[in-house]
Amino acid sequence: MWHWWLWYGLDAAHSQCSGARWCLSRQLLRSQLALEGIQVDRTQHFWPWQRHWPTRINNTHLQALLQQWSQLLCAGLPLLSCITLVVLVQAPARLQYELIQLQKALLNGASFSQALAQSRLFPKTMVQLVAAGEASGDLAMLLTQIHQQHGRQTNLTRRFKRSLFMPLLTLLSGCSVSVLIVYWVVPQVANLYSAGVNELPILTRWLVNLSHTVQSNMAGMLGGCILAFMAFFWLRHMPKARAPLERALWSIPGLGRLMYLQSQAEVFLVLSLTFKAGVPLLECLALAANSSNWQHVSSDLNKAIVALHQGQRLSQVLTKLAWQPQVLQLIRVGESAGDLALSFAQLQDYYEAQVVSQSEWLEQLLEPVLLILVAVFVGLILVALYLPLFQMGQMM
Repeated sequence: MWHWWLWYGLDAAHSQCSGARWCLSRQLLRSQLALEGIQVDRTQHFWPWQRHWPTRINNTHLQALLQQWSQLLCAGLPLLSCITLVVLVQAPARLQYELIQLQKALLNGASFSQALAQSRLFPKTMVQLVAAGEASGDLAMLLTQIHQQHGRQTNLTRRFKRSLFMPLLTLLSGCSVSVLIVYWVVPQVANLYSAGVNELPILTRWLVNLSHTVQSNMAGMLGGCILAFMAFFWLRHMPKARAPLERALWSIPGLGRLMYLQSQAEVFLVLSLTFKAGVPLLECLALAANSSNWQHVSSDLNKAIVALHQGQRLSQVLTKLAWQPQVLQLIRVGESAGDLALSFAQLQDYYEAQVVSQSEWLEQLLEPVLLILVAVFVGLILVALYLPLFQMGQMM
């Protein structure tokens, strides 16, 4: 049986090299490479499905790559050597394979941003920022800034997920207990009450009807949830449905505001870094539009590009598109002073601060709200179960 192998070693010129190859066994691979003048240091078995999974690089490995690439480039090493000399601890086989493919793409004449885009493993924002760094001729500086910004965003995301763990665990536990009571306990208690009480209280009857509905439609309800989940992801990939879906997500109280602020922070991060690097404004807007995961934002930026080609100012276009007043004010100031880079940097700092503030507010709000919701639902179930007992006590 033939296998994929990742190999690393030294060529005839004692330069580090690596590759991926089909081969029957490890010994045969070493023999083939020895005939080509390559001394193999290590090999790794590589399953075919690992060329496509995982689909995204995790934050830890991305931070390590950005840090090493920026340091090696700042030291004056060629880009190809920077990719070859990267050392990652416990990196998945997919990432190691893609690093080898990056080297091949660069040797074949592709740019660094094109090679990153072809792998589909790296975030769109990073790919576009790397393209801006290549256009400006200062890739090392831009990679350093990307590393710093990505580190702040990663820490914020990690803290927010950690703060959501206990509230979501409480909600899941409360919902599981409630479903168990409604599905299994309530019908048995209702059978006991039906023999001793002529008419159950209205709250108890509602609970019994809910229990019967859940019992008779459990499969349909689970199927509906799965279909709704699949429909959500299907609509996200439909161009006509994606923009209304994004507006609906942004309208979710609290969480929608956080998603909107995060989208704006990402846009102005790209604009700030690229414009500061000397990239023309139109190219900056195009890079920001391509890097955004929100179609509504990308559409607005593409409209701004068209309007700028027609001779309009950026502040005039964004005013027609109903962007927030603080954005318009700072961009007008930047246009008047001839320093849009400063305006973009201030907007980036503003939205990042708003993201932090909104996430802290959600952290403080979600846990008590979820606890109250679980307590109210479980409390209503208990009251509905005990009401017939009170009624029987009054009849004695």
